[in-house]
Amino acid sequence: CKINTCLKIIEDIFLLQPKLLGEGGFSEVYAGECRSTSTPVAIKHIPKNVMRFVNPAMIGLMDVFHLETEVIIVMERPPDTVDGADYLFEVNHIPEDQVKVIFKQIINAALLMHKNGVFHRDLKLNNILVNRSKGTPEIRVIDFGCGDFVENEPFSRFYGTPEYGPPEHIDGETYMAEATTVWQIGVMLHITCTRVDFDTSWYMEEDNEMLENVSKECNDFLSQCLALDPNQRPTLEDLLLHPWLE
Repeated sequence: CKINTCLKIIEDIFLLQPKLLGEGGFSEVYAGECRSTSTPVAIKHIPKNVMRFVNPAMIGLMDVFHLETEVIIVMERPPDTVDGADYLFEVNHIPEDQVKVIFKQIINAALLMHKNGVFHRDLKLNNILVNRSKGTPEIRVIDFGCGDFVENEPFSRFYGTPEYGPPEHIDGETYMAEATTVWQIGVMLHITCTRVDFDTSWYMEEDNEMLENVSKECNDFLSQCLALDPNQRPTLEDLLLHPWLE
């Protein structure tokens, strides 16, 4: 449709708010509200010249509008949710049993994506949405802006957060989808346990000892995810069978 007509349709359906919920390398996300139901929504603006990188498997997709220079995607925005990074740093201490619950959900989500041929490529705490309205945190994976399709062949170019890229990419080699996803799960868990940001280049050079504030099983889970050799990392299905998650 014509750009002015599309904008009018959007304004008729959704009450747009100036609040910026987040932004990344390819998009900006603003808060909004469905006028007819008062349902909170997130409104994502994506330039058309990067749409080839955007996977349609977004969480809670409600509507899509194609404008002249951008695509506007409207997604559900459940109340009382924060991204994983904000959740981590607003809670003084997350018991290890609760960490297990969160990461089991993350692994199941990643496994479901891979089984459906979707490679997120930028799994990190900022791209995990945590619903705090229930006793046990519920997570959803968001922001597929760097996404691609799972391939049997290795990838050469890396799209995502450079600091969290797998060691094989840092070494200038190709990388595989599942081994990269497992690495990024390990990165998120390492940040959650240490409350210190992560850098793959730094990790590759350090003598990484066992963490003192978590169990032996958690340390073993971490060491498997963060194996520098991608061939030594477990599959996502193997991670779910790890004793730490029992």
